[in-house]
Amino acid sequence: MDNNKVVTVKNLKYRYTPDGEWTLNDVTFQVNKGEWLAIVGHNGSGKSTLAKIINGLLMPEEGSVFVEGKELKEESIWDIRKRVGMVFQNPDNQFVGTTVRDDVAFGLENNGIPREIMMKRIQESLEKVRMSEFMNHEPHHLSGGQKQRVAIAGVLALEPSLMILDEATSMLDPQGRKEVIETVRSLQKVGQMSVLSITHDLEEVTQADRVIVMNQGQVFAEGTPEDIFELGDKLVSLGLDLPFTVKLSQLLNKKGVHLSKSHLKQQELVMELCKLYSKM
Repeated sequence: MDNNKVVTVKNLKYRYTPDGEWTLNDVTFQVNKGEWLAIVGHNGSGKSTLAKIINGLLMPEEGSVFVEGKELKEESIWDIRKRVGMVFQNPDNQFVGTTVRDDVAFGLENNGIPREIMMKRIQESLEKVRMSEFMNHEPHHLSGGQKQRVAIAGVLALEPSLMILDEATSMLDPQGRKEVIETVRSLQKVGQMSVLSITHDLEEVTQADRVIVMNQGQVFAEGTPEDIFELGDKLVSLGLDLPFTVKLSQLLNKKGVHLSKSHLKQQELVMELCKLYSKM
């Protein structure tokens, strides 16, 4: 077993009907320990199917998936699900408890965690997402961003090796998206938890350590966010977009403001513009 790899996917193939087209066609990649890997692609590119297979919600037709060295099979599904936590698109569909505390406790109770340990994990996980003061609140009274942070706390309490965010920020307003992305990034940096995000949110992609672009069930490109967004028009041709700061950097260069690179992050772009202005 390679201790640096949390998930290894080899030559994965899947289709929803026996004679249908391949939704995933010979996909190979890995998720490294402690990294944030973002998977992007147009609708129908296979990215959400990939997340469901890694979590054991679907089984591959061909190829293999290993989670911490254990191969995904019918007999290993429940063991693998203990190592992989999933946060879904709509936070309202995830709540089962009448209070925030009850909701975070749900997965722990199902896994037979002793009460003393369970109470400690509930408290710690809610503190990590800055939601401990809402412990006795009813979930439906929370904002969208707060609901997703509670959903993340429920996953954290189970202490998985990998957290999958399946379009987890797509239904949130800009503030809610920012809250969730910042929360996940801080947890990933500190706790050595790996993150796999399936997303259309370009800001979420810029926070990742590595990005995979899917197209028609195959890996189209792989690299750092900087590498991927350098593809420019190739991404646009796949139905994807570029972050606002990259577009602005490119426009400024065309207008004669010569930047060192196309910046992914707003703060970096502002700092370089300030340096250029100070030299005028």
